[in-house]
Amino acid sequence: MSEQEIRTRLERCFALTFPQLDPASVPSASASRLAAWDSVAQVSLLTLIGEEFGVEVDFEDFEDATSFTAIESRLREKLD
Repeated sequence: MSEQEIRTRLERCFALTFPQLDPASVPSASASRLAAWDSVAQVSLLTLIGEEFGVEVDFEDFEDATSFTAIESRLREKLD
């Protein structure tokens, strides 16, 4: 899977979880910038990511991943 495909699919997961977020703002999204990013949103997002990429997401591995960039990085590690 190409880096661009991973990013595009991850952006789609963010868009579904945070529909109020402007698509151009997705790559800079973080829990500190989005009031809607709470623990429920985190679980929803990670569940969507697991389904989208066909991977088992260990919530503890992503517990402190509270930005698009951090989640993208962890996801790439998981997909390698």
